[in-house]
Amino acid sequence: MRERPLPRLLAAALILAAPASLTLPASAAGQDDVLKCLGIVDNGARLACYDRTVPALRHTPQPPAAPSAPVAPAAPAVAAPVNKEQAFGAERIDRKDAPAGTVAQEAESITATLTSVSQQTVDRYTFTLDNGQVWSQVVARSIANAKPGKEVKIEKGMFGSFTMTIDGVTGIIKVRRVK
Repeated sequence: MRERPLPRLLAAALILAAPASLTLPASAAGQDDVLKCLGIVDNGARLACYDRTVPALRHTPQPPAAPSAPVAPAAPAVAAPVNKEQAFGAERIDRKDAPAGTVAQEAESITATLTSVSQQTVDRYTFTLDNGQVWSQVVARSIANAKPGKEVKIEKGMFGSFTMTIDGVTGIIKVRRVK
């Protein structure tokens, strides 16, 4: 059985006419011309009809858009910049305790001195640093030589985690910032 080209050509003509239909005027005359072309059975004649009708529709004057009141752009609120060290790890702590403001570029690590080490549960400690930050141990692990006065380095890990190394203590300690 021979395939009829009419449905394919009709679909192609509709696809080609679709962008033009978006700009059709509200007048019935332009729409009637397109509908007349749709009713033509001969492929060549229908295509010629579309070629005549569609360009004429594109150049018809459109009614002017309703004027809108100009909207003044809202000025973005700019917070005072924060010390990179104070902002380090603060994105996960309670917002009321977080330092106010934004940091243009956050530090990848900080170095500080332990001021106190307190045991929360068995093998879990909380560390207070000389810069006022408080970090809590995430993974339980015994830490023998963590004493005030020791130098610590806290680095960003993968997926928003943080690791702490303490001078004189072997291994790393997974921590999260509490304050």
